[in-house]
Amino acid sequence: MKKVVRQNKNAKVLFISEDEQIKEGFKDKFRELIILNDKLFSKTVNLENCDIIVLDFDQNSIFLDNIMELIQKKLAFVPIIVISKSDSQDNIEKAINLKAYTYILKSCPISSILISVLMCLNQTQRSDKFKLDEGIYFDRYKDQFFDKSNNMIEFTRLEKGFLKLLISRLDEVTDYDLVQKEVWKGKKMSIFTMRNIVNKIRLKTYYSIIKNHSGRGYTIDLTHYSK
Repeated sequence: MKKVVRQNKNAKVLFISEDEQIKEGFKDKFRELIILNDKLFSKTVNLENCDIIVLDFDQNSIFLDNIMELIQKKLAFVPIIVISKSDSQDNIEKAINLKAYTYILKSCPISSILISVLMCLNQTQRSDKFKLDEGIYFDRYKDQFFDKSNNMIEFTRLEKGFLKLLISRLDEVTDYDLVQKEVWKGKKMSIFTMRNIVNKIRLKTYYSIIKNHSGRGYTIDLTHYSK
């Protein structure tokens, strides 16, 4: 069966830049184009439900730091394309830390950015999300958990690793030995520590997210699961 291809003309794009040339090249290419930069920062509205972010690194450093913090907290589920005049190591590391889909130099034609947007739209679709109850979901592409408002849930490494292990096994019971091997990496783990991790996850999400099978182990809650 032929796959339905998502088109740029149907996408809502957040373009964070002051680059007028690229802005002009983006004109009429998308369903909706939201422009955001240092001058417009205080007037931002309706940033939710963007399909993709095109982020220009050639901007005021303070603004850029603020916007990257905003992305990580509020828009971390949205795929990102980074553009810049420079391919400095510092810039590339920043893009990697943002988990950007790709990094494009401005010396490339605007058509290259548009093609990358198209590729990104079709390779990072919502199938990347594992949905749970109460609006909570795991974004496989971003490797993060989010609440119903798309805010990232602050799990510790062990909490996140434990949940990811349960999701990878779905309705299979995950026993203590496997948790110790995969999450604790073979280090000693007590039943008390395991229960403490479960309780903390429940407090940050909802109680039934983890089901306890007495004496056997745990499974992830599939009552409201959908792919």
